[in-house]
Amino acid sequence: MAETAAATEGFKYNEHLIPLETGHSISKGWTGWTDHEPKGVTWHWTAGLTIESCRELLGGANAKRKGEASAHYCVGRSYSDGVDIYVGLEDRSWHAGVEQKLRWDGEASNERTKGSRSTIGVETVNIGYARDGFPAEADWTEVADTNCKWVMNVQPWTDEQMDMMIDVGKRIIARWPQIEVRDHHGHHDICPGYKSDVGGLDFAKLLRGIYEDDSIVDVWTPFRSIKSRQRALIELGYDLGVWADDGHWGDFSAKALEKFQNDSNCTVIGYWTTFTNWAVYDAFNAAGKNLSELSD
Repeated sequence: MAETAAATEGFKYNEHLIPLETGHSISKGWTGWTDHEPKGVTWHWTAGLTIESCRELLGGANAKRKGEASAHYCVGRSYSDGVDIYVGLEDRSWHAGVEQKLRWDGEASNERTKGSRSTIGVETVNIGYARDGFPAEADWTEVADTNCKWVMNVQPWTDEQMDMMIDVGKRIIARWPQIEVRDHHGHHDICPGYKSDVGGLDFAKLLRGIYEDDSIVDVWTPFRSIKSRQRALIELGYDLGVWADDGHWGDFSAKALEKFQNDSNCTVIGYWTTFTNWAVYDAFNAAGKNLSELSD
């Protein structure tokens, strides 16, 4: 059953439901491969300006991407935009899968565990990174991409938008309480090297709001720069050669990351993802270190 559109704290949930019919980008229920329940939440950005443009692409019976892609929600940038519902939480949206390398827990993915079969997809209206036609503004965030070779300037999410994202997250975990803090990730985390969203999102603020727990550690901000990622590997005893934390991701850095992933029983993939952040955090804890040591 679809959720009922309702006003919540000054904004509304707007139903633009995709029909559960052949030819639409929605599948009934959750598969046996995931115990008939979603395993996590994949957060996306639209790379566009308005919720209306996302609605045209994904929402309703006549979406421009009908039969190709969808999401459960799209969160606008202001209370006046509100939140669109395209797919109910009982069913699957086709929001991720192409070029997917990792699943919800950082393990290697396959056709049966790709995001469209295992996670809830939430779009957020955000331009994404600066590019031709979309120049960076003063408050945009610098963050290294998962390949550690490219630094993006990312548009921040608004305060009102973050409030709505938190509300969406609360709805999700109210229905599916098995989804925990480490089960949230960006599209770029499961499709590294192919997608860049949602690099730069303040996941700590988002998750602290969803779970009403200010003790949730920020494992994202300390790793936004290439230098801090290099410094983390050095602190854990990996050899980066004479280049050390010079901010340029060369062969020594790449090999050190792969060795760390192997030593940590992570999928050896050579990309720096949210799953890497958590693995480094765990390694620092085991070594009696603190992430504050990575600050520039």
